[in-house]
Amino acid sequence: MNEIERIGSSSQYLATLLRRRPDYVDWLVGSKNLYRRYPLTEIYQDLQDTAEKTSSFTNLQLCFREFKQRHFLRIGGRDLLGRANLAETTSQLSDLAAVALQVGLNMLNKHPEWWFGSTRPDAWRRIREDYALVVMGLGKLGGQELNYVSDIDILFLHAGKNGGGDDPSDYLVLLNRFCQSLTRLLADKVEGDRVFEVDHRLRPLGKDGPLAPSVAAAVDHYLHRGQPWERQMLLKARPVAGDRHLGSAFIQEVRPFVFRRFLDFQALDELRDMRDKILASAVQPGRGWQQFDVKLGVGGIREIEFLVQSLQLIYGGRHPQLDESNTLNCLDRLYGLGLLPGETVQQLKEAYVFLRRVEHWVQLDQNRQTQKIPRSDEARRRLESALGFDAEEGQFIDKLEVCCRTVHQHFTALFRSSEPEAAKRATEVDGEAALLEHCPPDLLAGIQKNTGIFPEFLHKTVVDVLVKFGSTHDRAISEKVLIRLDRYFSQVRKRPGLVKVFHTASAWLPDFIGGLAQSELLADLLTHHPALVEGVATLAGRYTNARSWQETSLGLLNRHSDYEESLEWIRRLKNERLLQLAMADLQGTINHGQLENELSSLADFVITHTYRRVAESRGFDTHTPLAVLALGKLGSREMGYLSDVDLAFVYDPPRGQTEDQIPAAIISLIQRFMRMLSTPLHEGPGYEVDARLRPTGNYGPLIVTRRAWRDYYRKQADIWEIQALLRMRCVAGNLELATWIEEEAHKICYQQRAPSAVWQRLCHLRQRMERERTEERSDLVDIKLGAGGLADLEFLVQGYVLVEGGNDPLLRVGSVRRALPVVLERLAESQDLPVREGYTAFETLRSLEHRLVLCNNAAAARVQPHQFERLKAMGLWPPSQAAGTVDSWQDLLRLRRRVRRLLQNWCPDL
Repeated sequence: MNEIERIGSSSQYLATLLRRRPDYVDWLVGSKNLYRRYPLTEIYQDLQDTAEKTSSFTNLQLCFREFKQRHFLRIGGRDLLGRANLAETTSQLSDLAAVALQVGLNMLNKHPEWWFGSTRPDAWRRIREDYALVVMGLGKLGGQELNYVSDIDILFLHAGKNGGGDDPSDYLVLLNRFCQSLTRLLADKVEGDRVFEVDHRLRPLGKDGPLAPSVAAAVDHYLHRGQPWERQMLLKARPVAGDRHLGSAFIQEVRPFVFRRFLDFQALDELRDMRDKILASAVQPGRGWQQFDVKLGVGGIREIEFLVQSLQLIYGGRHPQLDESNTLNCLDRLYGLGLLPGETVQQLKEAYVFLRRVEHWVQLDQNRQTQKIPRSDEARRRLESALGFDAEEGQFIDKLEVCCRTVHQHFTALFRSSEPEAAKRATEVDGEAALLEHCPPDLLAGIQKNTGIFPEFLHKTVVDVLVKFGSTHDRAISEKVLIRLDRYFSQVRKRPGLVKVFHTASAWLPDFIGGLAQSELLADLLTHHPALVEGVATLAGRYTNARSWQETSLGLLNRHSDYEESLEWIRRLKNERLLQLAMADLQGTINHGQLENELSSLADFVITHTYRRVAESRGFDTHTPLAVLALGKLGSREMGYLSDVDLAFVYDPPRGQTEDQIPAAIISLIQRFMRMLSTPLHEGPGYEVDARLRPTGNYGPLIVTRRAWRDYYRKQADIWEIQALLRMRCVAGNLELATWIEEEAHKICYQQRAPSAVWQRLCHLRQRMERERTEERSDLVDIKLGAGGLADLEFLVQGYVLVEGGNDPLLRVGSVRRALPVVLERLAESQDLPVREGYTAFETLRSLEHRLVLCNNAAAARVQPHQFERLKAMGLWPPSQAAGTVDSWQDLLRLRRRVRRLLQNWCPDL
């Protein structure tokens, strides 16, 4: 049997075409069209060229049907003969529909007399210049996965080309007539055949809404009144004809409706209801599977599509990769993101390909829209032959049964892990008795109530944590842990969508709940913003480095052009990342040097993108001659959990502006920028901004010109201001200006200085700082500013760098942490000092500072003996990766004395 005979024997419709039109045979084989896939441009040119030769609407309809028939023979033949896979077949069919819509638009635009008679074509020609029209493909057309005999679901949208305004009623009448004519061109039966049935019912308000709403009206509908099924529908929306820029803009505007900012577990209830309706209406296979519906039946195509789309709706706001309209491609992405196991994805893909091919050949047999297995033996044999089941009777049904059973198992399991469990627990479960001795009964009852809505595994994890801290026999610790967990879970239980995060037994849960119990910083942040846990759940508790995190975060940010929405996203990402880093710290995944670098990279990201969005909102771009400078711990990349961001601002007036005057618009920009960094938003706290390290401090202008900045540091700056400049770097703004400032700062910092002048001034400043800013006593020490604290090591390093940095390039690193080993090595070479302990002391004090912040949620680095012991009891001290050990209060006091002796070699009066 040759190829043409095989095509004819597989489908009555294709056989009829081959019999009636011998020229189609020559086109297929003689011109070798059967042996190649047509690119979209060639499909378009094929139809456009033939359409241009028509002289009436009826002739155009015939032209379209001949176009469809030729390519159905080509696409079906390639499918049958194994020359094309499912992806090619559905993509080519979708291209046919898109081309038919586009060429139809072209021809009806060019010949309005064909569809409106001779009285109104001039009116259409006048009006069409002022309005744009786009045809949005929905459903399988939008997903590039069209069937042979699918409806094509489309949405017409229009907008004024000059920004909109009220639509003239005359235009709307003409527009409706135009859209109806385009529909007739494809959907009317002419000589017993149509191109595609067209369905407009998915438009806003369905059949009660306008056939072609404006983009503004459609966006308003979806954002304010959209239904859950419409979110699902818009997953596959894409422009297929007309003004594609208008269609892309529409998709961008409705994206917040489709993909919500959070992991959308709230959608689970809506999706579960939809799933239950599918289960209730699904057709069970009959005897011998006759008339089984491969789309709507149990384990059919609809169940695969629903499963995939449900996961898209839940996770798509967090994972931009899931903004994918094609089912097979999306399954691959779900696997890549770890949201579906590899075996499940493979089984679903195989089932989907098989069921879609069954659907195709059932439809193609008689060119009829059906998904049912044929009743007659003859039709069944044709179907089995087209699908390659020629060998053994019953093989096809066996394959169908296995596929449907596998699909249905995955479908029914979709929300199984999220189903609520009855909270029927005894008062005591394993270990709970140990709590009663140390925990107030009312608090214990509260936490039992708040975790009672969760599965047993989470309740047990909470109890394990409570038992762990109850075993310290410190009632204050037990109460604090109980209060933290109770406060958090009382907030979670108010948010049904968020509860779903905790309905899967995930490896990250023990660490998360343990961190919540240990840290007031985490407990306070999470209690006020409980949904931040979604960031941990998204990564399954894994730590990712700054580069990976920024790439993912940029992907999310770049999807949002709205000013306020983007700022909320920045804030959301900032606080999620802070939580992730704190958990990595507590788990010992990163040391405190890495933590400081990561926290600094996070602040850089927030500052850079906040500045960019604020500047864009004010009409400024990257060429605006304004630089944002980082100082302090941000500048040196040594940020702590609650560090302020020390910033300064330099402006370079362009030619034509007053040289020493800052424009009001620039001042307003920076004031707005600082507010948007620091003001608490819906998505949580920002950064405290400190601008006091600018030239002349609080007494000087907020922004200085380039010349004023240079003159001040060259001629007026005190040595402590040069000391601060050692840690300066640019974090946002104009790159050219930033480069100049950094080079100039380098020259100012690393010049020759008399050691006595430097040390005399720095020792005086250190003495004054200790006197005025610390309140130490025998049972209270300040590990940052007090005697032998971190400030001693900072002054030691920065003083040495100011004196020797001009001669030693290894000292020009802008960071105490990085410069300290070099300074200590140089000192060890020249002086008999106990300097080798200096770096261990620095690591220990910095680690203690970070852990105090985690424990107390306060930036003050003051500690008392009982607080130090509580750090140990809470498991916060010593850190698992600490460079040295300070096991007792006396150890801490001894370490401070050693640090003080180091600085006293230059500051003997301390």
